Amino acid sequence: MDMERSVACYRRWIAGQEAGLAELEAASTNAAAGTATDAELRAVVERCMVAYQDYVAARRAVSPRDGTAFISPPWCTAFERSLVWLGGCRPSVAIRLLYNLSGEGLEAQLEEFINDEGPLPRGSMGVTPGQMVLVTDLHRRTLRQENALSDRLATLHEDVADRPLFPIVRQRARLRGARCDGPVGVAAGGGVVVDAEVDASLSRYRDGMAQLVAEADELRMATARAMATEILTPRQAVEMLAAAKQLHLSVREWSRRAEGAAAQPQPNGPRAAVVASTSAAARRNP
Repeated sequence: MDMERSVACYRRWIAGQEAGLAELEAASTNAAAGTATDAELRAVVERCMVAYQDYVAARRAVSPRDGTAFISPPWCTAFERSLVWLGGCRPSVAIRLLYNLSGEGLEAQLEEFINDEGPLPRGSMGVTPGQMVLVTDLHRRTLRQENALSDRLATLHEDVADRPLFPIVRQRARLRGARCDGPVGVAAGGGVVVDAEVDASLSRYRDGMAQLVAEADELRMATARAMATEILTPRQAVEMLAAAKQLHLSVREWSRRAEGAAAQPQPNGPRAAVVASTSAAARRNP
């Protein structure tokens, strides 16, 4: 893993996210004003799709056979890492975001619908009942695929414990026994085979992780494309993608600010508490 190249790749992606958000927000404003055509909005959406594909390809090129660093990327904050699933967000999170967006303002519209018996309410994004059926079906399929990948990840974790880690324990036990009962060279010589076994197993583990991350990337892309180009209208897709980028960037900014504040010396830290306690005792016992 080339850490410098990985960090540079991620920074370019974040810069692209910020530029993409600005473009999406401008497109949304133009759509609201009636000055953007569906073709123009589709072009903006497609650029977002291509930008993600380019990022995934660039990230994979840095380390094509090792997905371990992407499982818990060191260039992210601890809070960001806690949300990472196989190198990114869960695809189902994007669908849940759409549920939330489509429900904004729905309660007030339902009340108006009940009182006036007007048209069926659609929420602030105007998602129709027919569209919601398609989204729900996509959600079910996505969850099944997520669960299948998570199960394979669990199996990979079990395999890496059974194969490379347990032989290390056996090797250490033999080395301890050799130091007590026989020449170290015998155990050390036997350890060469174990070392080769461990190296081979860890190599398979890294390959397996890379494959899982690649498949998770494909699922993320397929889910986003299905929503943005097959279910939603161009204007809805622009609003959904803008919200997704805003969520990503906001989480990143908030977590970095929070971790930066936590790293600063606290004005009422332990030293201050000791001083205050000593001063209070002095006042009580002049």
